[in-house]
Amino acid sequence: MTKEQMEQIVLANMQKIYLYCVRRLGNATEAEDVASDITVELLSSYQRVKDDEAVFGYLWTVADNLCRNYWRRAKRCETVEIPEDCVGMYQITAEEDMIHKQDISLLRRELALLSKTYREVMIGHYIRQERCDEIAHRLGISETNVKQYLFEGRRRVKKGMDMQREYGVYSYAPEKFSFNFWGDNSSGYWELFERRLPGSIMLSTFDSPKTIEELSTDVGVAVPYLEEDIAKLEELKLLIKKGNKYHCGLVIYDKAFTDSVRDAARATVKENIELIKAAVEKGKSILPETDYRCYADDENTRGWFILVLIFWEAVQQSESKMKTQLTFPLLGNGHNGYVMGMRGENELAMSGIYGNYTLEKGNLRVLNYNVLSDKVVNPFERGAREVFLACEARRGETAQLETLTEMLEKKIVHIEDGKICPNFAEISDANYGVIMDKLAPEINAVATLAAKIRDDAADKLAASVSKEYADAREIGGIVSMWSLLENVASVVLETGYLTKGTDEQNLTTFYFKTK
Repeated sequence: MTKEQMEQIVLANMQKIYLYCVRRLGNATEAEDVASDITVELLSSYQRVKDDEAVFGYLWTVADNLCRNYWRRAKRCETVEIPEDCVGMYQITAEEDMIHKQDISLLRRELALLSKTYREVMIGHYIRQERCDEIAHRLGISETNVKQYLFEGRRRVKKGMDMQREYGVYSYAPEKFSFNFWGDNSSGYWELFERRLPGSIMLSTFDSPKTIEELSTDVGVAVPYLEEDIAKLEELKLLIKKGNKYHCGLVIYDKAFTDSVRDAARATVKENIELIKAAVEKGKSILPETDYRCYADDENTRGWFILVLIFWEAVQQSESKMKTQLTFPLLGNGHNGYVMGMRGENELAMSGIYGNYTLEKGNLRVLNYNVLSDKVVNPFERGAREVFLACEARRGETAQLETLTEMLEKKIVHIEDGKICPNFAEISDANYGVIMDKLAPEINAVATLAAKIRDDAADKLAASVSKEYADAREIGGIVSMWSLLENVASVVLETGYLTKGTDEQNLTTFYFKTK
């Protein structure tokens, strides 16, 4: 072992050495001092390591010895003089007390790492003092199996207590995990990922498949507190157990990937801005022939209506032009679609996309562009559906007064002649079809551009993850579709062709009458 090699190993493990000292000494300041001593000792004694494979054993032996030496020097227990004629008295030293407490802590740690049946058998026998036949009856297994669990459990606990557990980064610095969905119904998924732990489990298993014990040390949570989340993730097919290891069941991409597809989308929109502007102007000229109407309507509002129409229809049509075929597989919640995750921070240009949200007489389409407005519309939240239904029927009342008040304040709806009315565009399905037909060449041209962007992103994501993620290509196509929709608004605003509009207007919510 050379000095340079030892320096590299020490640098790579400084955080682990410090955390080890914290656990041993229970004091962060003292742990820093001892960790420094350990580093000095390792760098000055590198020549003692004759076999490179033995370096980590040597590292933790030095760490253990110096932590013990610290306790001896610290003299943490007061001492008293023992009379010479006093016999039979035994005093526990500070070091012995520390070792005893450490053993108890290690025992608890290893019991917490056992899977459910092993843990119940061990605790039942050694803590509750139950006989093997009593445990067998309680757990519904044979007495022979109980004895086997006891034998194997003792072996696992002893082995675990003798080894140095390396806690993973997710135990003290968990990454941000964001869940996303595209499909029929996301029921069960969003609620699960409102907490941080399920996301850490997904990130950890995406990095590498893990046993439940390895997951426990990586995320810093005892097995009993993991089992419920793991069971739910398995039920939704987000975790897949192969042998004794859990594999991540969804594709996770990072900011570098989303930035790359956004850059590609922005570049494409900028390169074709004149084509896009010409298409919008053509669409605006068609609107007077239709039953389109919008509260506080003006040229700018009509421009946004046509722009979003073109791009929404183009990304739908791009699917038939892509070499990447979207299959919308069956998910763990019984519906079809795609689930995916993103690691790290990611600022979205849109706070929600709702394609065709069905009311009684038509459909609502919502594209919440952050750059256009903070008047976020989510038709799935609380009483929003009831307010939209009242708006659709031009009723003067709704039971959802709190939601109505909020939507009035955000200028999503307004009151006109005592009736609840929309602040967004309305058009019949038939007249929408007329516009689509007349803009077919322009929509087709944008769809061809979109297909190229989506296929490139699909190839990039598929190449960046393991081959076991068969749907990575499809998910790349989904993510890049969002990027295209996100960026068109930003680029058009930058050019000054269209503007944000007035506070009274809602530029990206549309209603289509179908009945």
